[in-house]
Amino acid sequence: MSQEDIDALLGGAKDSVPPTTASEQDASAGDASNGNAEKNAPGISQEDIDGLLGMASDADEAAPVAAVKPTTIVPRQGVRRLDLLGQERSTRARMPTMEVLNDRFSRSFRGSLFNYLRVNADITPLSAQLQKYGDFIGKVNLPSFFVMATMSPLHGSILFILDPYLCYGVIEAFFGGNGRIPPKLEGRDFSVIEQRVFNNIIKHAMEDFSAAWEPIVKLELKALRSDVKSQFVGIATASEIVVASAFDVEMERWRGKFYICFPYQAVEPFRDQLVSGVAPDQTTPDANWQSTLHKDIQDAKVNAYVLLASRVLSLQEALRIKEGEIIYFDKPEQATLYVEDIAVADGQYGLHKNKYALQVSTYRHPDKEDILKAVFDKKDAGKNAR
Repeated sequence: MSQEDIDALLGGAKDSVPPTTASEQDASAGDASNGNAEKNAPGISQEDIDGLLGMASDADEAAPVAAVKPTTIVPRQGVRRLDLLGQERSTRARMPTMEVLNDRFSRSFRGSLFNYLRVNADITPLSAQLQKYGDFIGKVNLPSFFVMATMSPLHGSILFILDPYLCYGVIEAFFGGNGRIPPKLEGRDFSVIEQRVFNNIIKHAMEDFSAAWEPIVKLELKALRSDVKSQFVGIATASEIVVASAFDVEMERWRGKFYICFPYQAVEPFRDQLVSGVAPDQTTPDANWQSTLHKDIQDAKVNAYVLLASRVLSLQEALRIKEGEIIYFDKPEQATLYVEDIAVADGQYGLHKNKYALQVSTYRHPDKEDILKAVFDKKDAGKNAR
């Protein structure tokens, strides 16, 4: 197609079709602008012709469709619900201090087992994990021996568990078995004597556990009940988070596992100490306790007197003293102040507002021997008075 044919085509269409509608007016405006562009351009390529004839109409037809297209809301990715009351947030936290406490407990419990069973035992802490109570209790083999105890002053209960293999080893070691016969654990029930032995083992374990936790909190454990079924000694719901510790106990020819479990909420006030890995030093005095003790000491009432002078007499001279007799002595330069028969200060004595008074000039610092001597002398004087 030549340039003349294109000009004729564009000019004829422009003269013969008057713009009567809005779309035709837009098209004529486009033709005018294209005509101006043609004058400035040296030539029109095939792509310009295709765009002029086809693309403009396609764009006009697509515009109304785009205008009525409904808006689609794209859901946000990676958003999940947060349960502020749930305990799942704490399951991934490590508690290095728990490992230290378990190691201290295992060493102490080893000595207790030897004293009770007269068998050397190797106790190895395996794990100290935060997990759901249902997951933990479901992994314990049956028949195990469960003992539930209170853990005052903390809330909740603590659970001590002897797995069946450890129960068998304890019975064999206590009654002098050789361990050559393999144990039959399925369907086996424990006798009253065996349960008494297990309770004694748990009693020693509770004492050792309290001693191990003393740097964190002073616990007073008291056994509530024991059973061979976990449903009768439940300390938490299946979904509640607990702190579960496992220990591997090996006694010569016997080997089993020992478990300790308690709710995480019971020790949550001490979470910073358990996570930090540093146990507090109990030798450091408490500031509140110091201030209270200082206030109580300041408010305490004590007996105080001033010794103006004294003279040493023999027993013979003392027996010759009669009523009304004058005892001569040298006037001292200073008098001594005694508090509960302990010399604490020296000073000048005289009058102040018509009352006898002592002006303290020097303080004494009594040592431990002086204090003990005064206490014992006062105690002996009380006994002689009776």
